[in-house]
Amino acid sequence: MSFKKTPLQLVNEEHGGKEKLVERIIGLIERDESEDKDTLKRRLLAASNRKLLRLAQNAETLRTKYGSTEKLAEAVAGMMGRIKDKDYVTRLASFTPHRLLDMARNLSRKAAAPARSPKKAAAK
Repeated sequence: MSFKKTPLQLVNEEHGGKEKLVERIIGLIERDESEDKDTLKRRLLAASNRKLLRLAQNAETLRTKYGSTEKLAEAVAGMMGRIKDKDYVTRLASFTPHRLLDMARNLSRKAAAPARSPKKAAAK
C-alpha cells in the first residue's frame, strides 16, 4: 500500500527542512515595504507546513507562468474579455496574487470545458 506523505515529510524531502523552504518563499514572493524580512520570516516559520507548501507552489507558478502580478492581472482580464478596461485591470492588480491565480485557474477551466448543448426535447 502506498500512503500519502505528510506535509512534514514533503518539506523535509523536497526542500531540506522548514527553514530552507521559508528562505525560498521569501525569495519568491513580493512583500510589502512596511514589513522587513525578519518579521516575514518569523511569521512564515510559525505557519503550517501545508500552508508553506501551497505558498511555494503558488509563488513558483506565478513566476514561471506569468512573471509578475501585473502580468497575471492582465492575463485574467484578457480571459474575461476586459483587457481594454484599464480601470478593471488596475483593480485586478490590487488583488492578492493567490486570488488572481485562483481566478486564472477557474477561467482557464471554463475555457477548456466543452460547451454544453441544451438537451433536446424528446419527440412525442
